[in-house]
Amino acid sequence: MLAYMEPELQQQFENVEAFDMIETLKGMFQTQARTERFNVWRSFLETKLKEGEPLSPHVIKLVGYTQSLEKLGFPLSQELATDTILASLPPSYAQFVQNYHMHGMEKKVTELHGMLKTAEEDIKKNTKQVLLVQGKPKFKKNSWAKKKAKKGKAKDVIPTPAPAAPKAGPDSETVCFFCKGTGHWKRNCSKYQAHVAKKGGSVTSTSGAGKD
Repeated sequence: MLAYMEPELQQQFENVEAFDMIETLKGMFQTQARTERFNVWRSFLETKLKEGEPLSPHVIKLVGYTQSLEKLGFPLSQELATDTILASLPPSYAQFVQNYHMHGMEKKVTELHGMLKTAEEDIKKNTKQVLLVQGKPKFKKNSWAKKKAKKGKAKDVIPTPAPAAPKAGPDSETVCFFCKGTGHWKRNCSKYQAHVAKKGGSVTSTSGAGKD
C-alpha cells in the first residue's frame, strides 16, 4: 500500500499498521470524496439537452458522470442511468420516451445512445418538413374567384340612359314680334297664325332664324 502513496504519505505511514493506516486515510479523504460525489450527482441530474442542440455530446457527458460516480463508490443501476438520460431530453423526444416505456425496453446506455441518434435524425427531418410548409408563399384566398365575380357583375349591370335634354322653348320673357306679347314666338302666335290663314298661306315651322 505504501508503494502507491506519494513520498510524503509514505514517510507519514512508514511505521503505522495497515488497519490504522486505512482509518486515518478515511478520515483524511472521506469528506472530500463525499463532497465530490455530491457535486457529480447534482451535475448529472441538472444537465439537460436544449432544443436544437446535438444529442451525442450530451449523452457522452452524462455517461462520464455515471463513470465518475462509480469511481467514487456510488455506481448507478442500468435502469436508473437510462431513466436519468431520458428525463434530460427536451419535449421533441417525448414520443420516443413514451414508446420506450410503453414497450418495456431495458437497454444499456450505449444501446440507448444509438436509438436516440436515430430518433434525432427523424426529428430533424420532421422539423425541416414543417419549415418547408410554413415557408411556402401565401396566396390570397379566392382572388381569382373575386375577379371573376367582379367581371360578372359588370356584365349584369344595365347602363342607365342619360336624361333627355329639355326641349328648347320660349321662356316667359320672350317677346312675340307679331303681337308684341310675351311667352311665345311669332310662329306660335295664335294671332299670327290667324292672320296667315286669312291670306291663304301657311306657317312654316323652322328652327334658327325662323323663330320669329
